Amino acid sequence: MKHILYLPSWFPIRRNPYPGDFIKRHAESASLYNRITVFYTATDDTIKEPELVEEKINQNLSIYIYYYPVLTGNFSSVINGVKRFSALRKMYNKTFASSSPDLVHVHVAYSAGLFALYLKKRKGLEYVISEHDGIYMPNYDNYHVAGRFEKKIVPVIYHNAKKVHAVSKSLGNALVDLKLATSDPIVIPNVVDTKTFQPKEKLSGAGFSFIHVSSLINQKNPEGMIEALSIVKKKRSDFVLKIIGPPKEKLKKLVKELSLEKEIVFMGEMRYPDVAKEINNSDAMIHFTRYETFGCVIAESLCCGVPVIVSDLDVTKELVTDKIDGLLVEESNVRDLADKILYFMETEFKIDSKWVTEENQRKFNYQRIGKMFDEMYNSVIP
Repeated sequence: MKHILYLPSWFPIRRNPYPGDFIKRHAESASLYNRITVFYTATDDTIKEPELVEEKINQNLSIYIYYYPVLTGNFSSVINGVKRFSALRKMYNKTFASSSPDLVHVHVAYSAGLFALYLKKRKGLEYVISEHDGIYMPNYDNYHVAGRFEKKIVPVIYHNAKKVHAVSKSLGNALVDLKLATSDPIVIPNVVDTKTFQPKEKLSGAGFSFIHVSSLINQKNPEGMIEALSIVKKKRSDFVLKIIGPPKEKLKKLVKELSLEKEIVFMGEMRYPDVAKEINNSDAMIHFTRYETFGCVIAESLCCGVPVIVSDLDVTKELVTDKIDGLLVEESNVRDLADKILYFMETEFKIDSKWVTEENQRKFNYQRIGKMFDEMYNSVIP
């Protein structure tokens, strides 16, 4: 059994369990076939002294998170960067005092790749990169603007990697186009917890029930989705959209302005079992996204046998086939989204839920993804 050191740039933390949760699921899947140790650092504004928290997920997966107080003021970003690097080095020296990992696995090249680059130069350890970041996608909306140092160091991190993995073919193509990946990346999709996201009996109810699950940032285009439903309401109002995600006052205000308070319900953030329950009680997922690197909620919905009304992007077409397991909508076209929702309602659009469920659970389960990672590690480790 190989010992792989995971270095994620994003990861769930005690005060926020959602960022990078898909990376944690990758670690869990990889631990079915290999020993995985995760190192991560995070700020915590509730503490005054640094804390190192260890969590043993299973016999093959250990997670170490170093929490340190928030620092503000001049040069705080530089000082925080030095603190992160120092913490990673201390964790490494303590955990691997008597033996070295067989391979380092970076998730999201920047900034975790800096420490992987250090380990390669100082200790001769090879590393692979798994990329998830939408910053590289063609329609990226500048939610994060890379600084000069990041722009310079990211190509260096990539070009020193032994292999590059992307969670979709579309993201892999983007990395090649940007000359970050020098050859086609290995494509391994995200994981779905198929024990949680599986079909359950739908509660009966009047009208149509739709669901949207996201962080509700600009990328997901929630305003456009709400505007589309205001168009739908002009023809029929026998529907409800449940929105799961962090509360956004501007969205609540828009719903009120468009007189959609009865049709749109904000559910707030929810635990995954509750999300799965809401998906199963829905007729369709609506995902009017501007870009994606994969689309976890799409895969989760399909694993429940629930169709998806989704933006027509190269990446979403890796998951959804129009009129087979969902409906494709022209990206950012509010009128087209309204038309597709009306089509769904008026035709009472149905899919072969049993086949869709089986096909997607086969593709995204822990065992399959874990085995794909194992094969990637074997191709790198002598």
